Amino acid sequence: MAAQDFSNQNLVGNNFSGQNLNGSTFFKARLDGVLFTKNAQGTRTQLRGTNFEEATLLNVDASDAIFAPNASFAAASFYKATLENVNLSRANLTGVNLSLINTKFINLTNANLTNAILHEANLSGEQSERPNLAGANFTGADFYKAKLKAADFTGANLTNAKFQGADLEGTLLINANFTGAQFDASTNFTDIILSNTIFDLANLSGVELTDTNPPEGVTLTTSRFRGANLTNFKAEDVNFAGADFSAHANGTRTQMGGASFADSEFNGANLTQVLAEGIFLDNVDLSNAILVGADLSNANLAGAILTGANLTGGVQLDNAFLEKSNVAGANFTGANLTSANLKEADGDSQTNFTNANLTGASLEVGSFIGANFTNANLSNANLVKANFTDATLIGANLTGVNAVDVVGLTLGTSGNDTRNGTAANDNIFGFDGNDTLTGGTGNDYLDGGNGADNLNGNDGNDYLNGNSGNDVLTGEAGADTLIGGAGADNLNGGAGNDILNGGAGNDTLNGGANHDTFVLATGFGSDRINAFTNGVDRIDLTAFTTSFGSLTVAQSGLNTVITSSVFGTGNTITLANFTASNVDATDFLF
Repeated sequence: MAAQDFSNQNLVGNNFSGQNLNGSTFFKARLDGVLFTKNAQGTRTQLRGTNFEEATLLNVDASDAIFAPNASFAAASFYKATLENVNLSRANLTGVNLSLINTKFINLTNANLTNAILHEANLSGEQSERPNLAGANFTGADFYKAKLKAADFTGANLTNAKFQGADLEGTLLINANFTGAQFDASTNFTDIILSNTIFDLANLSGVELTDTNPPEGVTLTTSRFRGANLTNFKAEDVNFAGADFSAHANGTRTQMGGASFADSEFNGANLTQVLAEGIFLDNVDLSNAILVGADLSNANLAGAILTGANLTGGVQLDNAFLEKSNVAGANFTGANLTSANLKEADGDSQTNFTNANLTGASLEVGSFIGANFTNANLSNANLVKANFTDATLIGANLTGVNAVDVVGLTLGTSGNDTRNGTAANDNIFGFDGNDTLTGGTGNDYLDGGNGADNLNGNDGNDYLNGNSGNDVLTGEAGADTLIGGAGADNLNGGAGNDILNGGAGNDTLNGGANHDTFVLATGFGSDRINAFTNGVDRIDLTAFTTSFGSLTVAQSGLNTVITSSVFGTGNTITLANFTASNVDATDFLF
């Protein structure tokens, strides 16, 4: 059929179903109740290159119609058209110009609007009568300054779409795909219903999002922002629970530097490897969130909830502001918290700071009851009035700390100190000097520091660390662990199943009663084990790749001497008053 000209005409009830109207003109025409649907044979109406500019379409059904370009015709144009109660479901509107259209009750379900132009288009509605864009394909579409209030984008594909200056207030974003979409600071994002929507690689830099939550009855948004740019993004009172901000599959890390998320929810969110220097997370709920390998340098987490959060993998929190935050049960293993502010933070409930760097950090007035600071670096940290009751500080570095009125820590000086524990689980540090440290009846940690120290665990299952110097360590009762450190140390396990490790230097190890384990590692020196009980005690060589067949066991007078090429020169084990023929593989742990 040849192209027809309906310009300025009033068309009521016309049936164009299945016709070829390519290149036709409806400029400024009024169409009421007109049909552009499939005909009885299933033929779709063709409207390629058709001009609907400034036309008024009322109650029009153009479902399944084809408006897309082909080799002979350009895409149709609806520039400045008015569409009320128009059905364009499943229509092909690829590349169509819909700029400045004005709509009411529009239906674009499952329509194809790839690369469509919707500059300043008005597709707004109310939440009670949402514009229906569900399932539509808007890949590459341009919504510059479009009005999309309350639109339903459920299941829509908006990959690489552009939303600069668009109004998305009150939209329904459920199972939608905004991968690579472009937004800017003039985009209006407020009162959004958000659930299971993808923003991977999207540019949301400078965008402000407020009052956004999942649908009623749903607690998690579970949306994805992998590799997205959220630099200087601002969100207030937004639910990101269960959202995924981890790196994209192509390796692009999510950018959140300078972003602000005040009073928002991130519980259970995945923020693995995010780049978020200077992020503002004031009063944010990050409980059970995953922040493995994240960079949160200079972040503000004042009052944040980090209970159960995972901040391992070398997460960067240097200079972070965590004052009055709740980090109870969080895992900061290996985290960099240099100069971080954890003043008045709640770190109870086995919060894990193992191997964390807290150099110069402030833990002032914080509560870290039962927290784990194993091998943490707390040098020059402010621990004033902090509570470390029942905390674990094995191998921790407390050099230069300010510990005025600290609870759960007993610290020496650079001199020769005598420090005694209590009935509680004590952490006693001698520092420099020849110190005498004695635990009480609890499970104590005693750290001699530099100097020739005398450490006595007393009752309980104690951990004694001589550190450098020629130290004397005595476990007494309980299952104790004794670490000599550098120097020629004398270790006495006492009663209980003890672990004795002389460290570097020529040490004397006395297990005492019960089942004792003597640990030897690289560079252990020439160690002497007294009163080794055959079939009861064990020598732990798991630090070496070896076996019993690689050991040389020889009698030397009343003693047995054990050597091996894997030990290296100058490293030997002497079992005092022990017969070499009684040594077999069961005496070792490999």
